[in-house]
Amino acid sequence: MEKLSLSDLAAEYRSMAEQLDVQLYYKAFHMFPQQDGTPHVEMRSGKFEFVVTERGSELERISGLDNDEVLYLLFKGVTSTMAISYELRNRQPNGDGRAVWFPYQEKLIAGLKPSWGVKLKAEHDQILQKSPLQQ
Repeated sequence: MEKLSLSDLAAEYRSMAEQLDVQLYYKAFHMFPQQDGTPHVEMRSGKFEFVVTERGSELERISGLDNDEVLYLLFKGVTSTMAISYELRNRQPNGDGRAVWFPYQEKLIAGLKPSWGVKLKAEHDQILQKSPLQQ
């Protein structure tokens, strides 16, 4: 994948986000802290950094990312929000919400890039091995 500038990455993100049926707030690409838990992206030494800040505190920073890795992290967050909303609208009594949420999120992210769906499913499988679905 071609190395992008921060502004090129923002354009790529916005183009991909247009495919999602989500509020405009989630389609925004931030290059500066929002201080509300929303991630932003910085560039340092030619690599991207995924940063989450809230109320003046840095909660997370993942450094040394390429285009694909940072886009995956951003869309993992957006599709998680969408999948949780979907699960709430389709809640099964006495069921584990992850049984609805995880497959829906995997479908959403795979629609943006199939390899991301495979990656997210592997992450979900690891979570479910440690904490199986409750019946």
